[in-house]
Amino acid sequence: MTCSRRYAALLVLVLALAACVAAWGARTPDPQPDRELGFGQVRFRGLGPEKWARRYRQERRSATALRAALTLRVDRLAGIISGLLCIHQYEGSWTDTGAPYYGGLQMDISFQRAYGGRLLQSRGTANHWTVGEQLAAGVAGYLERGWQPWPNTSRRCGLR
Repeated sequence: MTCSRRYAALLVLVLALAACVAAWGARTPDPQPDRELGFGQVRFRGLGPEKWARRYRQERRSATALRAALTLRVDRLAGIISGLLCIHQYEGSWTDTGAPYYGGLQMDISFQRAYGGRLLQSRGTANHWTVGEQLAAGVAGYLERGWQPWPNTSRRCGLR
């Protein structure tokens, strides 16, 4: 496994973990603290078994829908990152200083200003950014412009 694929796998794992943490934080808190229940007992919170079962099914449907939405987003992001890593294979080193294009995705100054403006101001050109920061700028550029900033290499990678 090449180094760039490890970075992509690690980035996808971190993004999936962040999505899970966000979903956990968005849940509604339990209005009643848990009490100790005996074996086989079910707390209905004042609701009968039928209403409790209906509530359970509703919660399960919403959780399933949320899981499906998060899966689609993570899969799309993983596809974008793998495309950017393929482009990187043809573009050069992550620390490439060959002006007017910098970094592993060969970003020009206007691209860096548009999708990594704060990084450009604080750390300089893309060859001084981390791999993750370069990929984040690439993802932002892709979401706005598609594969247009990399016309030849995206065609080589079959991304058109």
